[in-house]
Amino acid sequence: MFISLSILEYEQELSRSLENLERSRAFLNVIKLAQTGRIHDVHIDVMRLPLVSKNKFSTDLIRKLYEELRDKIALTIHLMVGNPLEVMKEINSFIREKDRFKTTIIMQVESFSLEHDAIEALKTLKNLGYRVGICLNLPTAEERLTDKIVEAADIVLLMTVPMGAGKQKYCEEATERIRRFSQRFPNKLIKVDGGIDPETIIKVWEAGARAAVVGSYITTSEDPTGSLIKLEDSLKRNVKT
Repeated sequence: MFISLSILEYEQELSRSLENLERSRAFLNVIKLAQTGRIHDVHIDVMRLPLVSKNKFSTDLIRKLYEELRDKIALTIHLMVGNPLEVMKEINSFIREKDRFKTTIIMQVESFSLEHDAIEALKTLKNLGYRVGICLNLPTAEERLTDKIVEAADIVLLMTVPMGAGKQKYCEEATERIRRFSQRFPNKLIKVDGGIDPETIIKVWEAGARAAVVGSYITTSEDPTGSLIKLEDSLKRNVKT
């Protein structure tokens, strides 16, 4: 199971420490977790009204995180925005071409009214050199994520909570959705996001997910590294990988 570290709960502290990011406790935690070798990538949730209730992760903060982390760990940028290609124009201006192959951009299917527009946006980002993913919010009907859209993406991200806030409890109805998508698209990486802990990570693995975004279980812990290890140990003890 690939583990992506969501730093959503660190956003406020990181924003306050923008000029001295490397001195902030939150950033030092990110570096320490990356150095364990147990984190596949750092997951940045870029939130903008009106798709979510609050704006999170300014372009300046994304730029600073990229500059500090680009040589240390891969990045995933999850665009929960109504105009993902417009936001990407800003982001693309500072991500070096040689770094794009290890940078994943995930867009919400809800950002697009037409199947064609979603497919073209995925192709545009792929042509710029990024890995690309498409995300389905939990309350959204599965039919919105069509076969053609999925075919154009490298990754399918399924929200297991309603998007827009951290510290949410895993929604049980997500389990069967994961199972259905993993059966529909056996050759796609199915990733999940929301409420992942040592119990729910077993559920999503058994349902077919092979990557998980984990945030508050790790980042709000008094011992983030210890919590990460517990997560891995739970998988090793309970499932056949």
